[in-house]
Amino acid sequence: MIYLGVSCQIWGHAITDNLRRLWFLKSDAFKSEFKNCPLVYIEWTQKLETQRNFRRLLEILDIKFEDLRCIDRPTQFEKIILPDESFFEPHSRKFTAEYRETIDRVRDFALKNRTPTSNEKLYYFYGRRQIGEERLAESFRSRGYEIIRPETLTLDEQLNLLINAESFASTLGSCAHNSIFLRDNTEAIFLTRIPGYLTFHQPALSQMRSLNATYVDTSLSIFDRWGVFRLNCHIFTPQLKKFFGEKFDGYEEEDFRNFLQLVKSALSKGMSATRNVSILPDFMEQLKRHEDLIASYNMPFGWETFQPPPTGYQTHIAGKGWSAWLDENQISNDIEQLRNIQAVRINFPPHKVYYSVYFNDAEGWSEEVSNGQQAGTTGKSKAIYGIKIRLDESGTKEFDILYRVHTFDGNWTAWLKNGEVIYSYGVQINAIQIKLEPKPNT
Repeated sequence: MIYLGVSCQIWGHAITDNLRRLWFLKSDAFKSEFKNCPLVYIEWTQKLETQRNFRRLLEILDIKFEDLRCIDRPTQFEKIILPDESFFEPHSRKFTAEYRETIDRVRDFALKNRTPTSNEKLYYFYGRRQIGEERLAESFRSRGYEIIRPETLTLDEQLNLLINAESFASTLGSCAHNSIFLRDNTEAIFLTRIPGYLTFHQPALSQMRSLNATYVDTSLSIFDRWGVFRLNCHIFTPQLKKFFGEKFDGYEEEDFRNFLQLVKSALSKGMSATRNVSILPDFMEQLKRHEDLIASYNMPFGWETFQPPPTGYQTHIAGKGWSAWLDENQISNDIEQLRNIQAVRINFPPHKVYYSVYFNDAEGWSEEVSNGQQAGTTGKSKAIYGIKIRLDESGTKEFDILYRVHTFDGNWTAWLKNGEVIYSYGVQINAIQIKLEPKPNT
């Protein structure tokens, strides 16, 4: 049999993950050796037969749904053919020519069946678990965009809209992934749901279409980005005003209303803050002047004193002090500068991170600390020469935590993970890089 992977019902994943092995069905090897093999897949939470638009996508790719077999119980085969993936797991952000060819077949279908549309500027509206998106959408409508709710349209209707589009806007996520059906070099505007965070797939999809892409931060979503009750809060940020070519003269009352709604909803579900948003202190200072508005929302006692803990990691650098808090995979220092690392802080909620640093043979390892505490020293000019980092039990079920260091001799160490020890063997460290990688099937 030929295994085509797990069928995901979430549309954004359906057009990336569900399609990434289908290239094989057009290959010479398939046609000459394997065309009579069963085509099998596994379903994730929702039956493929109910996914109207994805079944239509298969038809456009000349794949008959009736030829696919769902495996829903332990099953044996004499031989399993596993086609390589043509769109890789999120952190790599890579695709192959075969994946592009698969998508191009869909676009060619849209071009062949193209009919005129009334508007060439589209805003794809997501809506689910988002506070404030209606206002974003209306701001785009006032600038000539048609608001599209894709779940109300057939795939053929959507493809025709997209192939005619001159400009496409959406919050990042499944709706944004529809941009792979745009014509090359089309203008695309992507609005972040989480401050400073891009969905893993979108940069690769934008590159594949050579989109004229702009990413605009519109988010004050400071709560639990991994939770099932995650809420995304959109406001009119200084960045959005700048994008629209307007002068920023303070936040509007609707921004404060959206944020109060987010905080009250999140706290009622027991969520904790996980993001340190750079604009939050100024935003909170302005919000506190609106006592009547705050009172009307009947906010829980003490809510205004909360501060989200920093997320990511930072290093204490000789002669410079603490770096900014960095998102995962960022390099913690200028590797051209020979300034040693003396301490580190790491925090990737909602999971707990444990870490310690190595001083020297005489002093050995520091005490293991967690969740943003300092490992190492400051004010003592004491460099570190090693590090080890691990996640708590719940975190290790979902992620591998990978890390490496850069040394004064101009070299990066290999990536190690999950508590493995990195030594620099007496060469001073001048940068650290840390990232999380989701484990398969999580």
